[in-house]
Amino acid sequence: MASGGLPTGESGASGGAAGACAFTVTKNALSAKIPTVGIVEWSLAGPAPSSATIVYTLKDAPSSILNRGGEAPVDLGKPGYRTLLLGLKQEKNYTFRIEVTRDGQTCVSPEYALPTTGRFENAPSVMVDVVQPEKREPGFIVTSSGTSLPSSAFILDADGEVVWYVEAPQNTTRALMDYEGEHLWMLSLNLTNQGGEMRFVSMDGEREQRNVPGLENAHHDFTVMPGGKIAAIAWHGIGADPESEVLIRAPDGTVTSALRIGSNLYRSDAFHANAIHYVPFDGGFTISDRNPNVIVKVSADGALEWQLGGSCEDAPAGERCFPHDWEVNHGHHLLRDGTFVVFNNTYGNVARILEFRLDATPNAFSATLVRDYAGEYASYNLGDVQRLPRGNTLVTYATDRKLVELDSSWSVVQTFSVRVGYSSFRPTLYGPPARP
Repeated sequence: MASGGLPTGESGASGGAAGACAFTVTKNALSAKIPTVGIVEWSLAGPAPSSATIVYTLKDAPSSILNRGGEAPVDLGKPGYRTLLLGLKQEKNYTFRIEVTRDGQTCVSPEYALPTTGRFENAPSVMVDVVQPEKREPGFIVTSSGTSLPSSAFILDADGEVVWYVEAPQNTTRALMDYEGEHLWMLSLNLTNQGGEMRFVSMDGEREQRNVPGLENAHHDFTVMPGGKIAAIAWHGIGADPESEVLIRAPDGTVTSALRIGSNLYRSDAFHANAIHYVPFDGGFTISDRNPNVIVKVSADGALEWQLGGSCEDAPAGERCFPHDWEVNHGHHLLRDGTFVVFNNTYGNVARILEFRLDATPNAFSATLVRDYAGEYASYNLGDVQRLPRGNTLVTYATDRKLVELDSSWSVVQTFSVRVGYSSFRPTLYGPPARP
């Protein structure tokens, strides 16, 4: 018998003789730490496979549900081909099958029943208001409790259900899966420059490290990079609102300073860097500072490329500076085609989302405002915006505890009411993020 599932037996095959594929599932269980994470280990008689995927499906899912299961890539280098099934809903039943390719042949296992998933006792409640169900974008939102209590890091699916949850440091602003999707990292705000905390938890919850050494001065935000690297904003001085630096931590624990964030990049009487994003198409970073109301782009080697917002008088970016009169900025998203969306908190009762079309050359830089969107909500701290892969936009209002999905015409698709910090949308919980 296959552990926790259906009997082991011969299965379907294409491109070869029927009965050539004999699977054995040696582990079929849920994580003891995260009861919505399935763990599967298996073997296949005969030669080793060249690739494999586990396809899992929510049983008896109504047609209105977006998150109906998924496909988990198998790392063939892991003992027992150990694979995590992520994004499972609480207290639900799933089946799975293993699909393998070897020697030009496709092998498909029988269907196995995963144990019924558990529930999170302390997960936040989520109220869901769907306006345009047909326009919802499938995927997941990795987020945190922000400055609300109890502190947590969690993942929502596109139906507004919590599918992953752990306790987190106080005032957790950002939670992100690493670039390869192996761990979830989280960061405390550390607003007053008196010491913060970064920690990470493996996606099965079995490994956790608190107070990651070398990142005690990290604050506000971090981003993820290929190869398991983490890049965090960290205070680079004492007192209130000094300059910052970007610290990069490698998987072996080595922490190096990549660049300074201060008067070398833009002019300000006080500094308050608050958001950073790795730019995957060129290896650089975009960095936000709310005090001078600017966002800058730096290259992979730390060279300043442009400044958007604030004043351009005596700006280090020179001709590659483009002023704007917005007040207070946080999360943002730069796309390869030059689209750039910015969360503009404002000092008023409603936050705004600014969409620009950027034109950047080695000698000049300009930005054309193509949309100035005002919704219904405010965020006096944090706040985030991300353009989704299919064209929708996710807006995060931390203060008003709202996640709002907008369609391409900026009409509301759905709203999740839940305590949040920064947020990051992923179409899948495997592999690289849509926006680091």
